[in-house]
Amino acid sequence: MAWFGEEMFSTRKIVTFLCLSIMVLPTLAMAVPVSHTPSQSSEVGWWVNTTVDRNGNGIGDMIELHVDNPLFLDEDNTLPLIVDFGYTPGPDEVALLEREVEFQHQWTLEGIDAVAGRVPVNRILDTSTLPGVVMLELDGILTTANGDAAVVHGVDTVWTDTGYDGAGSAVAIIDTGIDGNHASLDDLDDDNSTDDPKIIAFYDPVNNPSLTNGTEVFPYDDQGHGSHCAGTTAGTGAPNYEHIGMAPQAFLVGVKVLDAGGSGSFATVMAGMEWTVENRYKYNIRGASMSLGGPGLAEWASSDDDSVNRYANKMMSEGIAIFIAAGNNGVSAQIGTPGSAEDAITIGALDK
Repeated sequence: MAWFGEEMFSTRKIVTFLCLSIMVLPTLAMAVPVSHTPSQSSEVGWWVNTTVDRNGNGIGDMIELHVDNPLFLDEDNTLPLIVDFGYTPGPDEVALLEREVEFQHQWTLEGIDAVAGRVPVNRILDTSTLPGVVMLELDGILTTANGDAAVVHGVDTVWTDTGYDGAGSAVAIIDTGIDGNHASLDDLDDDNSTDDPKIIAFYDPVNNPSLTNGTEVFPYDDQGHGSHCAGTTAGTGAPNYEHIGMAPQAFLVGVKVLDAGGSGSFATVMAGMEWTVENRYKYNIRGASMSLGGPGLAEWASSDDDSVNRYANKMMSEGIAIFIAAGNNGVSAQIGTPGSAEDAITIGALDK
């Protein structure tokens, strides 16, 4: 841990206090413009006394744990970070990061007041002391979960007794994608002569991040897990109708956040979550499936305040019921992010 000195850590709170104090001075406001004025609310920020940062130095514990882990480092010795602000960051904040610490911007995540990108390891401490920055988090890895599920819930009784079959609403499948050619997923009435697509929008931040209007990329799934979840959620059951989804008349919105290997970064997943929130009224998205979890192969201490958890809570507050896999970790009795989000609906099952 040569890039951090214990002495530097011991003065971290003092440095942070001085930086935050200086921020309110008009002279600095003139020298370093910001896109938004920090909130004057007296509410204590999530970053105060958070388990993301147990030693309280403003640098997430997972950064310190994995600072030399080749799973995260690239050939330029940079680490993928979520840079959290005390307000919603904009272009000025990104420019400041790029200028001061060689930040490589990937995503702006307005829903949780953060930006994501890569920072050289030797500039991490500098990044944590920049104006407006309240926390640094490692951009972790999420992977598919619940890949071998078999659903038997007797929902046909619900359809018969209540008439609720998902008609008129849409569910976002935030996963590896959706196979737009699958017989159970390609249209609502299973009649190819009619124009009634089941998948009404598709966004792919993995391979086509700039194509954001929902209609530019034909729905695809290069891994298969997302299509499985889409079928469980809203498949019509075609062609043999032995396996019908829970809400067979619901529309689907595909949001591909995991790659062909079934994994993706926190930042890419949150980019998909943000797109879903931004388009919830356009497509009447009432629910979202996220059968994924983290942190993949890395050792990780999940926190209620992890960035993806905060975004899951954000989605719930925006009126999207989000259903997340508890994961396949029954033996260890652990639920990782984002299933550990306080407001999310986390789903698990036992076979005995």
